[in-house]
Amino acid sequence: MSDYKICKRCVMDTNGDPNITFDENGYCNYCTSAIDVLGRLKTRIDTKKLEETFAKIKQDCKDDPYDCLVGVSGGLDSSYIIYLGHKYGLRMLGVHIDDGLDTEIAKQNVRNLCEKAQVELINVQPDPEQYRDLTLSFFKAAVPGLAIPQDNLILAALTDAVKHYKLKYLLHGNNMSMECILQSGNAYTAADSAHIRAIQKQFSGKPIDKLRLTTTFEDSILKRLRKDVIRVYPLDMIDYRMDQALQDLKEFCDYEYYGGKHHESVLCRFMQCWYLPQRYGVDKRKSHLSSLIASGQMTREEALKKLEVSGYPSEEMKEADFNTLAEFLGISRAEFEALLALPPKSHDDYPKSFLSSKLIPFLLKYRKFLRV
Repeated sequence: MSDYKICKRCVMDTNGDPNITFDENGYCNYCTSAIDVLGRLKTRIDTKKLEETFAKIKQDCKDDPYDCLVGVSGGLDSSYIIYLGHKYGLRMLGVHIDDGLDTEIAKQNVRNLCEKAQVELINVQPDPEQYRDLTLSFFKAAVPGLAIPQDNLILAALTDAVKHYKLKYLLHGNNMSMECILQSGNAYTAADSAHIRAIQKQFSGKPIDKLRLTTTFEDSILKRLRKDVIRVYPLDMIDYRMDQALQDLKEFCDYEYYGGKHHESVLCRFMQCWYLPQRYGVDKRKSHLSSLIASGQMTREEALKKLEVSGYPSEEMKEADFNTLAEFLGISRAEFEALLALPPKSHDDYPKSFLSSKLIPFLLKYRKFLRV
């Protein structure tokens, strides 16, 4: 299209993203902001600080069964958190959402990693019938965030583990090195259970009372008011680089890479490789590759070369994922294809909580002035 534009420094573009802007040099707002933050973060990268942080955690929790909690997906970032924690002698409790859609590689990676690092793993299995029906409702709603129910469940599981085990620290895999750029044009928070319930009510009407869902109030406000747990971001304390992380994990527990970010889940892989690009014109690889460009791990030319290849590594993998998802949802392949032919919708087309859709975005936008 004639108004298409791509950043001259990273690979973010106007496809499916009304939030992107460009300066006089043709540089987008995403990489401009990311480079600024990374520059300030670089001055704070200090292995000594990491050592001191982990030493404090161990001292504060020496009389407790565990030093900290870690969410375990099998993805690179959370896996490297566990590697680091083991390296520094932390006693970690892991939480994993087993929704039935982990890839075989992910199952093996999680098993090997937790055994090697001696991490006790809480394997949360949501009620299969209600979770299946809720996921089907999101497909029928034709919204971008098909994984919102799964993400909400992990938020709730982490909250419950903190309370049950009286944990003081939560180690996060979030990091600026590989996540400094995240396309935001069609995203929506996973914590809004009102949004989830509204979609379920409209497209199914069946109960989801056996699923432990968190709310925006609980996840974004109550936790902070109570100061339930101290969140620690170890990957922002080190020179975290993808190649080195993969090498370390390979040597540590024979970790196998999935070929793409968030490809440890069949649902997330389907979303990244086909659903979002085909239905919404959004290729999440651009966010991931642009983050690597901004953090100096890849050139723009290398990223553009990778984008020349379609999202799915092979047609066989695509077919397998389509069939797996149809079977998981309890529908035929033809019915699954019919869902994918529905007109794409926005999360704005369905009810949202005031807290998630209005108040928190307002506070975030003006937090410098409001001091919140």
